[in-house]
Amino acid sequence: MLVSLRIQNLALVEDLSLDWGPGFTVLTGETGAGKSLLVDALSLLVGARGDAELIRHGAERATVEAVVEGRFEAWRAFLAERGLPEEQPVVLRREIGSGRSRAWINGASCALADFREAGRLWMRLTSQHDHQSLLGEDRHLALIDEVLGLDPCLEAEAAAVREAEGALKARRRSQADREQRLEQLAEALADLDKLAPKPGEWAQLKADREPLRHAVHLEAAFREAAEALNEGLPKVELAHKALMRAVAHWPDAVAEQDRLRSAVLELEDLLALAQDQALRWAGAGANRIEAMEARLALYERLARRHRCEPEELPDRLLTLKAEQRSLLAGDAPIKELEAALARAVETYRRGAEALHGKRTATLPKLESEVQKRLGHLGMKGARIQLRLALAEDPGSPVEQSGRSVRVAATGFSALAIWIEPNPGEGFRPLAKIASGGELSRLMLALVGAGLALGAGVREGLTLVLDEVDAGLGGETALAVGQAVAELGRAHQVLAVTHLAQVAARADRHGCLHKETEGGRTRSALSWVAGVARTRELARLLSGQPDRAEAIEHAKVLLER
Repeated sequence: MLVSLRIQNLALVEDLSLDWGPGFTVLTGETGAGKSLLVDALSLLVGARGDAELIRHGAERATVEAVVEGRFEAWRAFLAERGLPEEQPVVLRREIGSGRSRAWINGASCALADFREAGRLWMRLTSQHDHQSLLGEDRHLALIDEVLGLDPCLEAEAAAVREAEGALKARRRSQADREQRLEQLAEALADLDKLAPKPGEWAQLKADREPLRHAVHLEAAFREAAEALNEGLPKVELAHKALMRAVAHWPDAVAEQDRLRSAVLELEDLLALAQDQALRWAGAGANRIEAMEARLALYERLARRHRCEPEELPDRLLTLKAEQRSLLAGDAPIKELEAALARAVETYRRGAEALHGKRTATLPKLESEVQKRLGHLGMKGARIQLRLALAEDPGSPVEQSGRSVRVAATGFSALAIWIEPNPGEGFRPLAKIASGGELSRLMLALVGAGLALGAGVREGLTLVLDEVDAGLGGETALAVGQAVAELGRAHQVLAVTHLAQVAARADRHGCLHKETEGGRTRSALSWVAGVARTRELARLLSGQPDRAEAIEHAKVLLER
């Protein structure tokens, strides 16, 4: 769950800090007031592309920071796997500058790929702009598994198949090929072993390089601070001694004496810190920066040689060593290796078959429930098909129903969502015909259907719904508001809307507006309740917050 959000220098937003609560939160406001900017900020926190044009005019960088809590076991496993600080709640920070974008989790630099994976733990963003998982057919299977509460867990089985297959292939090489490959591996591993790349080191080196470039200036600044403190401290100590004499004659001065004593201790501590920092940056001079630049250059050179990204070198090293071990152990009889592969294949196949069966059994119920909900959400007559098939892979050693199928942690299922928006038009792939508003409502129907079937995510997520009411009105808008409120009872929901029928169902109502000061315009947010909320709903209904009929209509909506 999102606990707090701070946005700095993102377009119209200069500096905005927001605390979020559970349940359903709605955001409204005039066009251009900054509602979409909040969605853009949240999308950056799940790895969306950062555009330098988002940076506020006159600023060097834009920053988004969030505090997230909940799903502690999942977070702990994620952080441990990537060597990131295992702290709770989790602090996510994203910074966009000219030509570069940086990300941190719990204060440690990380790749955007880590941000995207972390986003799966806490947020689902369904907007009409970026990051729409429904548009990527490769994401459909994971999405439906989550809606149904299925947790594919075939990593070990899939890895066992790949390892056994690799060992068998290595053994089947001719002796000449084997020796030649061992020579190639020895040469490749010599450089990689010399580099000894570690997970996360590339990103950390790049993050550490910038301050080292200014080591001389940092040393001078801290040394100057230490000298000034060293000169000033004796005078403060003299003042403290003078007050001690005053206390002997007038005890009421003891408070001032204590404060000055605290100041002396604080200045002594600052002096020690400044001296330590001066020594630190004095030792971090040209030699260290040269060594760091040389290591970064070696990373880049080896990445080009192995045709991968620098941060992928640690995995590349492990892969090559595994292949080398397999070749060196190539004396194992082929029949033994074939039997080991057959055992691994059968173990994986049984697990994947059971998972495929669960999906097959539950998808018809999900289809039916989703179609019913789409009818209530302004898409009457719309039908969807959740097309489950076998993911074929001609080179795979695993066979199912006479076909070679994929070996993956998610099993050998493949799923695509097809939709017929209007009767008689025929089914087509979702990504080719659905509009932004339809995508948002379909996601709303899917998540709601999962909850109705007693499935879905067991722990609360942050669901961000951007204009799920696009093109709606009347009873359909009321149904959308009811559906979002239902989600708010199981998850934290943030919805951007233009409809009073949706906004009236929220637990909290934020109103965005623009304000001008000193010739600069900025976005600001106010939480509205009572009369202020009624007036905002009236504005959404009629464009006139003080119109009597609109105010009465707003009161009726709130009473519902």
